[in-house]
Amino acid sequence: MRMMLPMDPRALLMAALAWLLPGLGHAGQKCWWKAIYFGTLVLGTFALGVWLGDGASVSEGRAPWHIYGQYGAAIPAWIAERLGEAPTGRTIDRLELGLLFTTVAGILNVVVMVDAYEMARKRTLSS
Repeated sequence: MRMMLPMDPRALLMAALAWLLPGLGHAGQKCWWKAIYFGTLVLGTFALGVWLGDGASVSEGRAPWHIYGQYGAAIPAWIAERLGEAPTGRTIDRLELGLLFTTVAGILNVVVMVDAYEMARKRTLSS
């Protein structure tokens, strides 16, 4: 039988930092290459989605179900929703691609959060 360990507060902090800004949880553990890689991957995918959607791809009013995935990217999603514009009349295909990319970036950041948490937890257990 596997023993359940209590949650490590430092590991939770690293996961929270990774949620607030992709890559920050790894930077907090001084894993610079992982921080750069994950930050660039998640933020680049998110930025591409915002660009494809002409700034209108992150909106709770226009995409109520997508916002849950997009908020996986935390601060970038919050900023994009506040600064987002109304659709400019371009084809809906670009807006849908923007929704897809921003949502995937948010969900991908959840995976990055889990990685930051597990790295911090393993470091705590080994010390």
